[in-house]
Amino acid sequence: MWGVAYAHATLVSAEPAAGSHLAASPSRVRLVFSEPLEPALARVALVDGRKNVTSLAVASDPHDVHALIAPVGALADGAYRVVWRVVSADGHPVGGSLAFWVGAGQASAAPGVPAELDAPPTWGPAIVGAPAIPALLRGLGLGSLMSLAGLLLFLSWPGEPQRRRTSRIAIALAVSAALLLALHTLAWTMNASPDHSLTGGGAAAVLSSHVGRAELWRAGLALLALWALWLARRESLALLFAVAALLASGASGHSAAMHPVWAIPAKAIHLLAGAAWLGGLVFLVARARERGADAEGGFARDAQRVSAVALIAATLVVLSGAAQALLFLPSPLDLFRSTYGAITLAKVLGFLVLIAFGAYHRYRVLPRMSVGSAMVTRFTGSLRAEIAVIAIVALLGGLLAYVSPPHHEMADMPSMHSHPE
Repeated sequence: MWGVAYAHATLVSAEPAAGSHLAASPSRVRLVFSEPLEPALARVALVDGRKNVTSLAVASDPHDVHALIAPVGALADGAYRVVWRVVSADGHPVGGSLAFWVGAGQASAAPGVPAELDAPPTWGPAIVGAPAIPALLRGLGLGSLMSLAGLLLFLSWPGEPQRRRTSRIAIALAVSAALLLALHTLAWTMNASPDHSLTGGGAAAVLSSHVGRAELWRAGLALLALWALWLARRESLALLFAVAALLASGASGHSAAMHPVWAIPAKAIHLLAGAAWLGGLVFLVARARERGADAEGGFARDAQRVSAVALIAATLVVLSGAAQALLFLPSPLDLFRSTYGAITLAKVLGFLVLIAFGAYHRYRVLPRMSVGSAMVTRFTGSLRAEIAVIAIVALLGGLLAYVSPPHHEMADMPSMHSHPE
Protein backbone atom coordinates (compact mmCIF):
# COMPACT_ATOMS: atom_id res chain seq x y z
CA MET A 1 0.00 0.00 0.00
CA TRP A 2 1.08 3.56 -0.45
CA GLY A 3 3.19 5.22 2.25
CA VAL A 4 3.11 8.74 3.71
CA ALA A 5 3.66 11.81 1.62
CA TYR A 6 7.16 12.89 0.66
CA ALA A 7 8.88 15.93 -0.72
CA HIS A 8 7.76 15.61 -4.28
CA ALA A 9 4.55 17.50 -5.04
CA THR A 10 2.39 17.17 -1.93
CA LEU A 11 -1.29 17.84 -1.46
CA VAL A 12 -1.79 20.98 0.66
CA SER A 13 -5.59 21.13 0.67
CA ALA A 14 -8.58 19.66 -1.10
CA GLU A 15 -12.23 20.37 -1.87
CA PRO A 16 -13.96 18.25 -0.69
CA ALA A 17 -11.57 17.95 2.25
CA ALA A 18 -10.24 14.59 3.31
CA GLY A 19 -12.75 12.90 5.63
CA SER A 20 -15.42 15.56 5.12
CA HIS A 21 -19.20 14.97 5.22
CA LEU A 22 -21.16 17.06 2.71
CA ALA A 23 -24.88 17.75 2.83
CA ALA A 24 -25.08 17.92 -0.96
CA SER A 25 -23.08 16.77 -3.95
CA PRO A 26 -20.01 18.89 -4.73
CA SER A 27 -19.81 20.47 -8.16
CA ARG A 28 -16.09 19.91 -8.52
CA VAL A 29 -12.94 18.47 -7.04
CA ARG A 30 -10.19 21.00 -6.35
CA LEU A 31 -6.70 19.85 -5.31
CA VAL A 32 -4.05 22.33 -4.19
CA PHE A 33 -0.44 21.15 -4.24
CA SER A 34 2.84 22.43 -2.86
CA GLU A 35 4.13 23.42 -6.30
CA PRO A 36 2.79 24.34 -9.76
CA LEU A 37 1.71 21.36 -11.85
CA GLU A 38 1.06 20.59 -15.49
CA PRO A 39 -2.63 19.56 -15.83
CA ALA A 40 -1.89 17.55 -18.98
CA LEU A 41 0.16 15.19 -16.80
CA ALA A 42 -2.46 14.89 -14.06
CA ARG A 43 -5.04 12.15 -13.70
CA VAL A 44 -7.95 12.37 -11.23
CA ALA A 45 -10.56 9.65 -10.77
CA LEU A 46 -13.62 9.31 -8.53
CA VAL A 47 -14.49 5.95 -6.95
CA ASP A 48 -17.96 5.34 -5.47
CA GLY A 49 -19.05 2.83 -2.84
CA ARG A 50 -19.49 0.11 -5.47
CA LYS A 51 -15.91 0.59 -6.72
CA ASN A 52 -17.11 2.18 -9.96
CA VAL A 53 -14.37 4.41 -11.35
CA THR A 54 -15.10 7.69 -13.14
CA SER A 55 -12.22 9.54 -14.78
CA LEU A 56 -12.52 13.31 -14.32
CA ALA A 57 -11.50 16.02 -16.78
CA VAL A 58 -8.62 17.91 -15.17
CA ALA A 59 -7.80 21.56 -15.77
CA SER A 60 -5.64 24.14 -14.05
CA ASP A 61 -7.29 26.65 -11.74
CA PRO A 62 -7.07 30.06 -13.48
CA HIS A 63 -6.73 31.70 -10.06
CA ASP A 64 -3.97 29.46 -8.65
CA VAL A 65 -1.18 27.72 -10.58
CA HIS A 66 -0.79 25.27 -7.69
CA ALA A 67 -4.36 23.98 -8.01
CA LEU A 68 -6.13 21.49 -10.27
CA ILE A 69 -9.89 21.44 -10.73
CA ALA A 70 -12.14 18.71 -12.12
CA PRO A 71 -15.93 19.11 -12.57
CA VAL A 72 -18.12 16.46 -10.94
CA GLY A 73 -21.67 15.49 -11.90
CA ALA A 74 -24.47 15.07 -9.36
CA LEU A 75 -23.46 12.44 -6.82
CA ALA A 76 -25.87 10.21 -4.94
CA ASP A 77 -25.61 9.89 -1.16
CA GLY A 78 -22.76 7.66 -0.07
CA ALA A 79 -19.00 7.35 0.32
CA TYR A 80 -16.51 8.37 -2.35
CA ARG A 81 -12.77 8.41 -2.87
CA VAL A 82 -10.75 10.78 -5.04
CA VAL A 83 -7.62 9.16 -6.50
CA TRP A 84 -5.05 11.47 -8.07
CA ARG A 85 -1.76 11.15 -9.89
CA VAL A 86 0.47 14.09 -10.85
CA VAL A 87 4.05 14.70 -11.97
CA SER A 88 6.02 16.90 -9.57
CA ALA A 89 8.43 19.64 -10.58
CA ASP A 90 11.38 17.26 -10.26
CA GLY A 91 9.85 15.01 -12.92
CA HIS A 92 8.64 12.18 -10.70
CA PRO A 93 5.08 10.80 -10.63
CA VAL A 94 3.28 11.07 -7.29
CA GLY A 95 -0.16 9.78 -6.40
CA GLY A 96 -2.57 9.69 -3.52
CA SER A 97 -6.21 9.52 -2.48
CA LEU A 98 -8.75 10.99 -0.07
CA ALA A 99 -12.24 9.95 1.00
CA PHE A 100 -15.39 12.03 1.59
CA TRP A 101 -19.08 11.41 2.15
CA VAL A 102 -22.24 12.91 0.59
CA GLY A 103 -25.62 13.06 2.35
CA ALA A 104 -26.86 12.89 5.91
CA GLY A 105 -27.23 9.83 8.09
CA GLN A 106 -24.89 7.05 9.06
CA ALA A 107 -21.73 7.17 7.00
CA SER A 108 -20.87 4.05 5.04
CA ALA A 109 -17.37 2.69 4.84
CA ALA A 110 -15.07 4.59 2.50
CA PRO A 111 -14.30 2.69 -0.70
CA GLY A 112 -10.77 1.47 -1.17
CA VAL A 113 -8.59 2.19 -4.14
CA PRO A 114 -9.34 -0.19 -7.05
CA ALA A 115 -6.49 -2.41 -8.14
CA GLU A 116 -6.07 -0.61 -11.45
CA LEU A 117 -5.51 2.66 -9.57
CA ASP A 118 -3.65 1.29 -6.55
CA ALA A 119 -0.50 0.16 -8.32
CA PRO A 120 2.44 2.56 -7.76
CA PRO A 121 3.05 4.54 -10.95
CA THR A 122 6.52 3.15 -11.57
CA TRP A 123 7.48 1.96 -15.02
CA GLY A 124 9.42 -1.31 -14.99
CA PRO A 125 11.12 -2.91 -11.97
CA ALA A 126 11.66 -0.82 -8.86
CA ILE A 127 14.44 -0.48 -6.27
CA VAL A 128 13.39 1.03 -2.92
CA GLY A 129 10.37 2.53 -4.69
CA ALA A 130 12.43 4.07 -7.51
CA PRO A 131 12.24 2.95 -11.17
CA ALA A 132 15.34 0.82 -11.67
CA ILE A 133 15.87 1.25 -15.41
CA PRO A 134 15.77 5.08 -15.53
CA ALA A 135 17.90 5.27 -12.38
CA LEU A 136 20.53 2.93 -13.85
CA LEU A 137 20.62 4.77 -17.17
CA ARG A 138 20.89 8.11 -15.40
CA GLY A 139 23.80 6.99 -13.24
CA LEU A 140 25.70 5.44 -16.15
CA GLY A 141 24.93 8.32 -18.50
CA LEU A 142 26.01 11.04 -16.08
CA GLY A 143 29.10 9.03 -15.14
CA SER A 144 30.10 8.81 -18.80
CA LEU A 145 29.40 12.51 -19.33
CA MET A 146 31.44 13.49 -16.29
CA SER A 147 34.33 11.27 -17.39
CA LEU A 148 34.19 12.83 -20.85
CA ALA A 149 34.14 16.43 -19.57
CA GLY A 150 37.01 15.82 -17.17
CA LEU A 151 39.12 13.98 -19.72
CA LEU A 152 38.58 16.75 -22.29
CA LEU A 153 39.63 19.28 -19.66
CA PHE A 154 43.06 17.67 -19.39
CA LEU A 155 43.33 16.99 -23.13
CA SER A 156 42.66 20.68 -23.76
CA TRP A 157 45.26 21.75 -21.21
CA PRO A 158 47.71 24.28 -22.70
CA GLY A 159 50.77 22.50 -24.07
CA GLU A 160 49.16 19.06 -23.93
CA PRO A 161 50.18 17.11 -27.06
CA GLN A 162 47.63 15.18 -29.13
CA ARG A 163 47.53 11.53 -28.08
CA ARG A 164 45.74 9.07 -30.32
CA ARG A 165 44.82 6.47 -27.71
CA THR A 166 43.53 9.01 -25.21
CA SER A 167 41.45 10.66 -27.95
CA ARG A 168 39.91 7.28 -28.81
CA ILE A 169 38.90 6.84 -25.16
CA ALA A 170 37.31 10.30 -25.23
CA ILE A 171 35.29 9.36 -28.32
CA ALA A 172 34.15 6.13 -26.65
CA LEU A 173 33.00 8.10 -23.60
CA ALA A 174 31.21 10.60 -25.85
CA VAL A 175 29.33 7.79 -27.61
CA SER A 176 28.44 6.22 -24.26
CA ALA A 177 27.23 9.50 -22.76
CA ALA A 178 25.10 10.46 -25.76
CA LEU A 179 23.52 6.99 -26.06
CA LEU A 180 22.86 6.44 -22.36
CA LEU A 181 21.43 9.92 -21.77
CA ALA A 182 19.15 9.58 -24.80
CA LEU A 183 17.94 6.21 -23.47
CA HIS A 184 17.45 7.77 -20.05
CA THR A 185 15.27 10.49 -21.56
CA LEU A 186 13.09 7.83 -23.15
CA ALA A 187 12.92 5.75 -19.97
CA TRP A 188 12.17 8.80 -17.82
CA THR A 189 9.41 9.86 -20.23
CA MET A 190 7.81 6.42 -20.06
CA ASN A 191 7.99 6.51 -16.26
CA ALA A 192 6.49 10.00 -15.98
CA SER A 193 3.83 9.78 -18.69
CA PRO A 194 0.34 8.89 -17.41
CA ASP A 195 0.03 5.74 -19.51
CA HIS A 196 3.72 4.74 -19.36
CA SER A 197 4.18 4.99 -23.12
CA LEU A 198 5.87 7.21 -25.68
CA THR A 199 2.70 7.71 -27.70
CA GLY A 200 -0.12 10.19 -27.33
CA GLY A 201 -0.30 13.56 -25.70
CA GLY A 202 1.02 12.35 -22.35
CA ALA A 203 4.59 11.84 -23.55
CA ALA A 204 4.54 15.17 -25.41
CA ALA A 205 3.32 16.92 -22.26
CA VAL A 206 6.05 15.27 -20.19
CA LEU A 207 8.78 16.40 -22.57
CA SER A 208 7.38 19.94 -22.75
CA SER A 209 7.55 20.34 -18.97
CA HIS A 210 10.47 22.13 -17.29
CA VAL A 211 12.21 18.89 -16.37
CA GLY A 212 11.43 17.41 -19.78
CA ARG A 213 13.12 20.33 -21.49
CA ALA A 214 16.14 19.92 -19.20
CA GLU A 215 16.32 16.24 -20.16
CA LEU A 216 16.16 17.07 -23.86
CA TRP A 217 18.80 19.78 -23.53
CA ARG A 218 21.13 17.44 -21.67
CA ALA A 219 20.78 14.65 -24.22
CA GLY A 220 21.10 17.09 -27.12
CA LEU A 221 24.22 18.75 -25.70
CA ALA A 222 25.80 15.33 -25.12
CA LEU A 223 25.11 14.51 -28.76
CA LEU A 224 26.71 17.81 -29.82
CA ALA A 225 29.77 16.95 -27.73
CA LEU A 226 30.04 13.68 -29.64
CA TRP A 227 29.73 15.54 -32.95
CA ALA A 228 32.38 18.10 -31.99
CA LEU A 229 34.81 15.41 -30.87
CA TRP A 230 34.29 12.72 -33.49
CA LEU A 231 33.40 14.66 -36.65
CA ALA A 232 34.59 18.23 -36.10
CA ARG A 233 37.74 17.05 -34.26
CA ARG A 234 37.57 20.02 -31.89
CA GLU A 235 38.22 18.97 -28.31
CA SER A 236 37.71 22.44 -26.85
CA LEU A 237 34.26 22.71 -28.46
CA ALA A 238 33.36 19.22 -27.25
CA LEU A 239 34.43 20.27 -23.73
CA LEU A 240 32.13 23.30 -23.96
CA PHE A 241 29.14 21.13 -24.94
CA ALA A 242 29.92 18.54 -22.23
CA VAL A 243 30.11 21.23 -19.54
CA ALA A 244 26.84 22.72 -20.80
CA ALA A 245 25.21 19.28 -20.54
CA LEU A 246 26.36 19.00 -16.93
CA LEU A 247 24.95 22.46 -16.20
CA ALA A 248 21.62 21.33 -17.69
CA SER A 249 21.73 18.38 -15.31
CA GLY A 250 21.88 20.82 -12.42
CA ALA A 251 18.40 22.05 -13.34
CA SER A 252 16.78 18.60 -13.23
CA GLY A 253 15.65 16.29 -10.45
CA HIS A 254 15.16 17.40 -6.85
CA SER A 255 17.13 20.62 -7.35
CA ALA A 256 14.47 21.83 -9.82
CA ALA A 257 11.75 21.55 -7.17
CA MET A 258 13.34 22.17 -3.78
CA HIS A 259 15.09 25.49 -3.07
CA PRO A 260 16.16 25.81 -6.74
CA VAL A 261 17.93 29.15 -6.21
CA TRP A 262 20.47 27.33 -4.03
CA ALA A 263 20.07 23.71 -5.07
CA ILE A 264 20.66 24.16 -8.81
CA PRO A 265 24.07 25.89 -8.41
CA ALA A 266 25.07 23.40 -5.70
CA LYS A 267 24.24 20.46 -7.94
CA ALA A 268 26.01 22.01 -10.94
CA ILE A 269 29.16 22.58 -8.86
CA HIS A 270 28.89 19.01 -7.55
CA LEU A 271 28.76 17.56 -11.06
CA LEU A 272 31.48 19.78 -12.54
CA ALA A 273 33.87 19.14 -9.66
CA GLY A 274 33.18 15.41 -9.85
CA ALA A 275 33.87 15.55 -13.58
CA ALA A 276 37.29 17.14 -13.03
CA TRP A 277 38.10 14.49 -10.42
CA LEU A 278 36.91 11.49 -12.44
CA GLY A 279 38.23 12.77 -15.77
CA GLY A 280 41.67 13.30 -14.28
CA LEU A 281 41.81 9.66 -13.20
CA VAL A 282 40.73 8.48 -16.65
CA PHE A 283 43.35 10.77 -18.19
CA LEU A 284 46.12 9.25 -16.07
CA VAL A 285 45.10 5.67 -16.84
CA ALA A 286 45.02 6.45 -20.56
CA ARG A 287 48.27 8.43 -20.33
CA ALA A 288 50.06 5.53 -18.66
CA ARG A 289 49.23 3.29 -21.64
CA GLU A 290 50.57 5.72 -24.18
CA ARG A 291 53.94 4.82 -25.60
CA GLY A 292 56.66 6.70 -23.76
CA ALA A 293 54.34 7.85 -20.97
CA ASP A 294 57.06 7.52 -18.34
CA ALA A 295 59.81 9.10 -20.42
CA GLU A 296 61.57 12.03 -18.79
CA GLY A 297 59.19 11.99 -15.87
CA GLY A 298 56.27 13.12 -18.04
CA PHE A 299 53.81 10.78 -16.37
CA ALA A 300 54.92 11.92 -12.91
CA ARG A 301 54.30 15.55 -13.89
CA ASP A 302 50.84 14.65 -15.22
CA ALA A 303 50.06 12.83 -11.98
CA GLN A 304 51.07 15.85 -9.90
CA ARG A 305 48.87 18.11 -12.01
CA VAL A 306 45.88 15.79 -11.75
CA SER A 307 46.42 15.44 -8.01
CA ALA A 308 46.32 19.21 -7.54
CA VAL A 309 43.08 19.50 -9.54
CA ALA A 310 41.56 16.50 -7.73
CA LEU A 311 42.27 18.06 -4.32
CA ILE A 312 40.28 21.17 -5.25
CA ALA A 313 37.58 19.10 -6.93
CA ALA A 314 37.18 16.80 -3.92
CA THR A 315 36.74 19.79 -1.63
CA LEU A 316 34.03 21.22 -3.88
CA VAL A 317 32.30 17.84 -4.17
CA VAL A 318 32.13 17.48 -0.38
CA LEU A 319 30.94 21.05 0.21
CA SER A 320 28.31 21.00 -2.55
CA GLY A 321 27.13 17.55 -1.50
CA ALA A 322 26.73 18.73 2.10
CA ALA A 323 24.81 21.78 0.87
CA GLN A 324 22.38 19.58 -1.08
CA ALA A 325 21.85 17.32 1.93
CA LEU A 326 21.01 20.35 4.09
CA LEU A 327 18.57 21.60 1.46
CA PHE A 328 16.84 18.26 0.86
CA LEU A 329 16.73 16.73 4.35
CA PRO A 330 14.36 18.38 6.87
CA SER A 331 16.40 17.03 9.78
CA PRO A 332 19.88 15.48 10.20
CA LEU A 333 18.13 12.50 11.78
CA ASP A 334 16.58 11.75 8.38
CA LEU A 335 19.99 10.45 7.32
CA PHE A 336 19.22 7.46 9.54
CA ARG A 337 15.44 7.12 9.26
CA SER A 338 14.70 7.50 5.54
CA THR A 339 15.60 5.70 2.34
CA TYR A 340 16.93 8.95 0.89
CA GLY A 341 19.16 9.36 3.93
CA ALA A 342 20.43 5.78 3.74
CA ILE A 343 21.50 6.21 0.10
CA THR A 344 23.08 9.56 0.97
CA LEU A 345 25.09 7.85 3.72
CA ALA A 346 26.20 5.20 1.21
CA LYS A 347 27.45 8.00 -1.06
CA VAL A 348 29.25 9.61 1.90
CA LEU A 349 30.95 6.29 2.60
CA GLY A 350 32.03 6.13 -1.03
CA PHE A 351 33.44 9.66 -0.84
CA LEU A 352 35.41 8.73 2.28
CA VAL A 353 36.93 5.80 0.40
CA LEU A 354 37.79 8.11 -2.49
CA ILE A 355 39.38 10.66 -0.18
CA ALA A 356 41.47 7.87 1.31
CA PHE A 357 42.59 6.91 -2.21
CA GLY A 358 43.48 10.52 -2.96
CA ALA A 359 45.45 10.96 0.25
CA TYR A 360 47.35 7.73 -0.38
CA HIS A 361 48.24 8.77 -3.92
CA ARG A 362 49.17 12.33 -3.01
CA TYR A 363 51.26 11.67 0.09
CA ARG A 364 52.60 8.14 -0.40
CA VAL A 365 52.74 7.35 -4.12
CA LEU A 366 53.57 10.62 -5.86
CA PRO A 367 56.60 11.53 -3.70
CA ARG A 368 58.09 8.13 -4.61
CA MET A 369 57.10 8.21 -8.25
CA SER A 370 59.91 7.18 -10.56
CA VAL A 371 60.16 6.61 -14.26
CA GLY A 372 60.15 2.86 -13.79
CA SER A 373 57.34 1.00 -15.52
CA ALA A 374 56.62 -1.10 -12.40
CA MET A 375 55.72 2.01 -10.40
CA VAL A 376 53.49 3.31 -13.20
CA THR A 377 51.74 -0.05 -13.46
CA ARG A 378 51.14 -0.20 -9.70
CA PHE A 379 49.84 3.35 -9.65
CA THR A 380 47.43 2.86 -12.55
CA GLY A 381 46.04 -0.26 -10.90
CA SER A 382 45.19 1.84 -7.84
CA LEU A 383 43.64 4.49 -10.10
CA ARG A 384 41.38 1.89 -11.70
CA ALA A 385 40.15 0.87 -8.27
CA GLU A 386 39.40 4.52 -7.49
CA ILE A 387 37.47 4.86 -10.77
CA ALA A 388 35.44 1.76 -9.85
CA VAL A 389 34.44 3.35 -6.54
CA ILE A 390 33.41 6.56 -8.33
CA ALA A 391 31.31 4.46 -10.72
CA ILE A 392 29.45 2.95 -7.75
CA VAL A 393 28.92 6.42 -6.27
CA ALA A 394 27.56 7.61 -9.65
CA LEU A 395 25.07 4.73 -9.73
CA LEU A 396 23.96 5.62 -6.21
CA GLY A 397 23.50 9.18 -7.42
CA GLY A 398 21.30 7.97 -10.27
CA LEU A 399 19.15 6.05 -7.78
CA LEU A 400 19.05 8.98 -5.35
CA ALA A 401 17.59 11.23 -8.05
CA TYR A 402 14.50 8.99 -8.14
CA VAL A 403 14.06 8.59 -4.37
CA SER A 404 12.01 11.24 -2.62
CA PRO A 405 13.59 13.18 0.25
CA PRO A 406 11.52 12.84 3.44
CA HIS A 407 8.81 15.36 4.18
CA HIS A 408 7.06 15.42 7.54
CA GLU A 409 4.42 18.12 7.31
CA MET A 410 1.97 15.93 5.35
CA ALA A 411 2.44 12.75 7.37
CA ASP A 412 -0.54 13.31 9.70
CA MET A 413 -3.19 14.37 7.18
CA PRO A 414 -6.33 12.20 7.57
CA SER A 415 -7.25 9.66 4.92
CA MET A 416 -4.26 10.66 2.81
CA HIS A 417 -1.93 8.33 0.97
CA SER A 418 0.91 8.93 -1.43
CA HIS A 419 3.25 6.75 -3.46
CA PRO A 420 6.29 8.75 -4.58
CA GLU A 421 8.86 7.43 -6.95
